[in-house]
Amino acid sequence: MALRILVAALAAAHAFVSPRRTLSTPRRPPPRPMTTTMAARIPWRTVFVCEYTAPLIVFPVVARSGPFSTLASTLWTVHFAKRLLETLFVHKFSKGTMPLTNLFKNCGYYGGAAALVGWDVSRRGPYSAQLAKLFAQLSTETKIFVGAWALCEVLNLYTHLHLASLRSDGSREAKIPTAWPFRRLCSPNYSFEIGSWICYSLATQSLGAWAFTALGALQMGIWSKQKLKRYKRKFKDEEAFTATHALVPGVF
Repeated sequence: MALRILVAALAAAHAFVSPRRTLSTPRRPPPRPMTTTMAARIPWRTVFVCEYTAPLIVFPVVARSGPFSTLASTLWTVHFAKRLLETLFVHKFSKGTMPLTNLFKNCGYYGGAAALVGWDVSRRGPYSAQLAKLFAQLSTETKIFVGAWALCEVLNLYTHLHLASLRSDGSREAKIPTAWPFRRLCSPNYSFEIGSWICYSLATQSLGAWAFTALGALQMGIWSKQKLKRYKRKFKDEEAFTATHALVPGVF
C-alpha cells in the first residue's frame, strides 16, 4: 500500500514539473545525422575546368588508334578550348559550389563522349594531317557546315560575354539580358551551342557526334525551359523582359 502511494506521488510530481503535451504541441524532429547535412561540395568553376579538360585529353588518345580525322579533331579541340577559356576568364557563376559527385558525373559524361566520337570519326576516311591540305580536300557542302559551325561558336561566345557583363559588379542576382539574341529567346547561348554541334555532326558525318548532340540538346532544352519559367515569374512586371521562347523562336 505504501509503495503504491509513493509511486502515485512521484507520478503527480513529475506531471506538475513537466510541461503537458497536447495535440497542438509540435514535436521536435530528431536531429539529423551530420552525414546527410554536410555533403562534400566543390566550386562550380573547378568542375567546369575538369569536365572541359577531360574531352581535350581523351579525344586524341582514342582517335589515334585509327585513321585520324583531322577535321573532327580540330573542331573538337577549338570548341572545348573555347569552353575552358570561358570558364577561366568569362563565366560568372550564380552559385558557389555543387555536390562533389557532380565532378565525377560530368567528367565521365564528357570523357565518355570524347571516347565515343573519337572512336567513331577515326573509323572514317583518313584526311591529310596538314590543315591547309585538309580544307582543300573537303567538299563545298562540308565547308559550308564548318563555316556555320564557326559562326555558331562566335555567337555563343558573344552571348556568354554579354551574360558576364551583367555581373561585372560581382553580383550574383539574375538580371535581364538585353543583347539582340535575348529579345525573343531566354537561352540563345544554348541555341548556338546546339547549332554548333549539329554543324559538327554534319561536317564529320559521325553517328557518335549525333548521339552526343541529341543528349546535349535534350538536357539544354530542359534547362532552358526551367530558366524561362523562372524568368517569367521573376520579371513578369518588367518591360525589358521580352523573351517568349526558350531555344527556337516561335517553336520551343
